[in-house]
Amino acid sequence: MKKTTAIVVMTALLSGGCVRQKLYRTEVEARSGAESREKVLNEELTFRKKEAGDLIRKIGDLNKTVGSQEEQIRQLQTELIARTQSMGASSTKLSSENTLLSKQLAEVNEILEQKNSELEMVRQVQLKQESILRDHKTTLERAFQPYKDAIKISRNSISVTLTLPDKLIFDQGGVIVSEGGRALLTIVSEYLAAFPGIDASIISHTDNVLPPKEKTFKDTWDWSIARASGIVRILTRELNVTANQLTAVGRGEFYPAASNETPEGRSANRRTEIVFYPVLPVIPAADE
Repeated sequence: MKKTTAIVVMTALLSGGCVRQKLYRTEVEARSGAESREKVLNEELTFRKKEAGDLIRKIGDLNKTVGSQEEQIRQLQTELIARTQSMGASSTKLSSENTLLSKQLAEVNEILEQKNSELEMVRQVQLKQESILRDHKTTLERAFQPYKDAIKISRNSISVTLTLPDKLIFDQGGVIVSEGGRALLTIVSEYLAAFPGIDASIISHTDNVLPPKEKTFKDTWDWSIARASGIVRILTRELNVTANQLTAVGRGEFYPAASNETPEGRSANRRTEIVFYPVLPVIPAADE
């Protein structure tokens, strides 16, 4: 009888160990996947920023070209007038030179018109991008109208960001999504379902004090990843959001919005940012 009992206990211990190992491997794989997605997103963000920088430089170059061509036109016109006044002795020569200058002037005007056309195309695409981002920001503001005093919605040149304070989305422990938080995530899921081409990053920020009841977190990186992953799981598993639209990102305590020296500052730092990346038209490449 004692031997049988020992075997049962040993089997239970081994089974428990296997379960913990599987859970550990699952969390490691989830974290690895999230880090890979974050790396891809950061590369995309870097590319978008570089593209914006290239665009600014191209616009500057186009403006310089336009100014140079206008100055050349003024010089040619001045030269034409001067030659007309000083070369009255040879009407044949004057006519030939006038013809040449007129041809040069027409060529310069053609180049100037082309550069102006390219600049206008760039401006039109910029306006279209701004319009798309503005429309998405307005759509989110309407969807979250009941929470307008507690949330923040902002946009930049490539994305729209929804910032949710901790008290709206997590329970007091700062880990489990509350019922109120699920209601907010339902609005997010409806928005993503309406715009399936949009990618979104779930970025979790924490303060510098780990939850006292959570003993499994080694640091605030662990804490923030757990929060972001929890939101992603609810959106995909319960609210039917397509998984490849989402990336879970943990920022830990390292991007504070306020000082961590006060309770108010720590509360402000515990926040979740959902960054939406709408599909934007591509800036046309300028001809050399």
